Amino acid sequence: MIIVTGGAGFIGSNIAQELSKKHRVVICDNLNNSIKKKNIALVKGKKTIKINEIFSFVEKHKKKISAVIHMGAISATDETNLELLLNNNYLYSLKLFNICNKYNIKFIYASSAATYGNSFDYYDDKNSFDNFLTLKPINYYGLSKHLFDLHILGLINSGKKLGSNPVGLKFFNVYGPNELHKGFMMSPVPKFLKEIKKTKRLKLFKSHHAKFADGKQSRDFIYIKDCVEVLVWLLKKRKLTGIYNLGTGKSRTFYDLAKTVFKNVNIKPNINYIPTPKRIRNGYQYYTKAKMSSLRKAGYKKDFLTIEQGVKDYIKNYLLK
Repeated sequence: MIIVTGGAGFIGSNIAQELSKKHRVVICDNLNNSIKKKNIALVKGKKTIKINEIFSFVEKHKKKISAVIHMGAISATDETNLELLLNNNYLYSLKLFNICNKYNIKFIYASSAATYGNSFDYYDDKNSFDNFLTLKPINYYGLSKHLFDLHILGLINSGKKLGSNPVGLKFFNVYGPNELHKGFMMSPVPKFLKEIKKTKRLKLFKSHHAKFADGKQSRDFIYIKDCVEVLVWLLKKRKLTGIYNLGTGKSRTFYDLAKTVFKNVNIKPNINYIPTPKRIRNGYQYYTKAKMSSLRKAGYKKDFLTIEQGVKDYIKNYLLK
């Protein structure tokens, strides 16, 4: 049995769907959202539990649970309630980790590239405490994830035997099916597609940084199917521990992404640039690129899809179906 927290959310539902082909999957999530209910429609033989039920559930079924994949979190990068973020993203995660560690249940959790802040060129996941202490998240969401990373890394580097063999994944810019419930926080792909279909043009944010021209702000965009494959691989590496970047290792511009969406609906690119809203301007990341050497050294060999490959699959097989 495998528990997936946030199992009706974007990343979690995709993981749950794939794992349900070979495992009994328990989804822990808030299912009040009708779109999130649709996200788990294809999860075979699923059982669902509420967010506050997971601890008693683990206690009761500890001998049957092989892994907890903790994807649940408040993921809004513009959330300003630090107490709310710490309660959900740090303290809840800590309690869940502790119970997994107590009963030797494999623990894999979602960290984030937001922990790096606006470093422009420093996205090294070398698992040294000194390295992680240099990171400066630029929003409270990134801080909440960073604090949990520091706790886990401290335990790993202490040399103490950890029954859960914890693994953290610093997800970069993930896109793909089952993200529409995220609203403003969904990836640019469905937003771009909706605007292009409606107006035959697209508005992108201007750059407010001297190093980046308009449209040249860039991200390490990774397709959800690649993320799922990494998770499935990690479940086979029971003794592996550490915190790893999960991107493609390549940074692509928003212009590249927009051009790819235009191509997949056979419309000539027509892009206008508008000012970035002031409320997100100070916390805006202009560049992300995952250094992937740690995951490669751990043994992951498969190539990641390009945005051209991933966006084509997403649009043709999901968004336009």
